[in-house]
Amino acid sequence: MLEELWDSTISSMWFQLALLLALAMLSSMVFRRLGFSKVVGQIALGIIIGPSLLGLVVAEEGDAGDLVTLFAPFGAIIMLFMIGLECDIREIYTKKNILIAIGGITLPWVAGYLLAWYLLPEPGADYSRFYQSIFIGTALVATSVAITAGVLREMGIIGSKVAKTILGAAVVDDILGMVVLAITAGVATGEGVDVTGLAQITIAAVAFVALGSYLGMKVVVRVIGWVERIGMARGMKESGFLLALSFAFLYAFISELIGISAIVGAFIAGTSFSACEYRKQFMEGIAFLEWVFAPIFFLSLGILVDIRLPAELWIFAIALAAVAMLSKLIGGGIPAWLTGMNRRESISVGLGMAARLEVAMIIALYGLTEGIIDTPLYSAIIIMGVVSVLVAPTLLKVAVNKLGSSGESIVSESCELP
Repeated sequence: MLEELWDSTISSMWFQLALLLALAMLSSMVFRRLGFSKVVGQIALGIIIGPSLLGLVVAEEGDAGDLVTLFAPFGAIIMLFMIGLECDIREIYTKKNILIAIGGITLPWVAGYLLAWYLLPEPGADYSRFYQSIFIGTALVATSVAITAGVLREMGIIGSKVAKTILGAAVVDDILGMVVLAITAGVATGEGVDVTGLAQITIAAVAFVALGSYLGMKVVVRVIGWVERIGMARGMKESGFLLALSFAFLYAFISELIGISAIVGAFIAGTSFSACEYRKQFMEGIAFLEWVFAPIFFLSLGILVDIRLPAELWIFAIALAAVAMLSKLIGGGIPAWLTGMNRRESISVGLGMAARLEVAMIIALYGLTEGIIDTPLYSAIIIMGVVSVLVAPTLLKVAVNKLGSSGESIVSESCELP
């Protein structure tokens, strides 16, 4: 009887939600007390309560699984939309950020391929060593925008030059990462590179960023402002906020539709609406949603990890995480230095781009479903991502603190448009 009651309780969505929010609050307090990032603490806690250890929450079909798969992406979208609202769009999509992004995908792609080629054992008859290696490289290309943005915001430097450079390059990274995936998928599945399809993805992504940003600043913001004024006159203060949020989800939908991450669309919507006269009110409203759903996102990243792997794959996963972070540090840091940033700022940019997870998970899942990689190698890629998001934000915090202690300004600049 008691066992049945426990099973029904632990599988209930509402119990899971109560548990996750309470644990997120407690872990944040503990990790803040210890001087660590609360984002890192929530991910670590997710691993502890996930299927690998305590098994209190599992990412499978059913109420609990639905909670993780539904609420976690929602939290990421909410967070990136709010962060976009805090930023000046003109300082995000720049030539410097594009150059940093190109360096940040090229070196990790090559480094990941070489590591997999020389370190992975010969795969079974159903898999190709070359295809697996090039796919491992692909999993390293994209930066975890949500993780990095959450840490930067937690540190209170989201408006600084370093933060804007990291976010701009990371968004471009995600777009280019999908282009790299299209190339790799064509090679690894034996179908060849679909030049037409590749061109379509690239053109659609660039057009979406450009057109979405332009329409957001010139048209959508005016419509939102008009609706907000009418709503306030009629005692409906939530009108403009709800419309802005609906456009954020629309941008996320379009972003996914053309083949890039939904969180990129949410971020583009936020930067586009940052000129809205009611931005401050909108940020106050969306902050409550972020408080609820962002912790679930970070906890879910840990819950999705299965640490029960053979020793050789653990060695590979740790080596892959080290290569992933080092290649981003160099690949993103050197272009940052060459484009005018000083050494400490360049190191901070490289570390800010070192965390991987969301897009790496998408790429790894694609490889698994297409038969390019097997389940243990899929888990190794996910562990690589988790290690990077546990380590890289901590190193970034140290680097930024040293940047401030050296007398160089890292104080958040105003994101308001003139």
